[in-house]
Amino acid sequence: MGHPIETKQQTHLTIMEEIINKVEQSGILTLDLLSYKPEKKEILAFDMVPYLFHGYLLQEKLFRAEMSLIDWQEYRGKEVVIYCSNDAIVPYWAYVFVSSLLQAHAAFICFGPQADHQLLIWTERVKSIDYGLYKDQKVVLKARSEVPEAIYVTATTKLMEQVQSLMWGEAGSPIMIHKRKKTI
Repeated sequence: MGHPIETKQQTHLTIMEEIINKVEQSGILTLDLLSYKPEKKEILAFDMVPYLFHGYLLQEKLFRAEMSLIDWQEYRGKEVVIYCSNDAIVPYWAYVFVSSLLQAHAAFICFGPQADHQLLIWTERVKSIDYGLYKDQKVVLKARSEVPEAIYVTATTKLMEQVQSLMWGEAGSPIMIHKRKKTI
């Protein structure tokens, strides 16, 4: 007798089996830096102004007394940015003092202007990635317009120490940035 008649469903399955995911086979790892971006609600800010006399003058005895009244537990495990929201001249030791009090509680502490809080934390998160996972790998930095250049630069400096090749864009059609020369 003749050949069995294939149904549309059988033909579709045969075609689906033949599709090969070349991106998956390439071994290229994608690093999406947007996934490290902190949400503003995740960041706790410590503004110095409420602890300054009339919002502008630091009186050491009063300042130390007020610091002793703070419940530092609210900062446990949080990312904290210390800053001063006005143009008061705060002595450096006061920032150091606040940082020392936060140290036992906060997951991360940094200093910076209010507008830069998110970028400071994001940069620190990117610095703390375990780049050893990318040792001798082909890596593509996923292109995202929402990721600032500074974040890409930070990741690139860390990746260059580890990767076999570094690319930009999407795993399916990346732009080659760097390829380590093979040593003989």
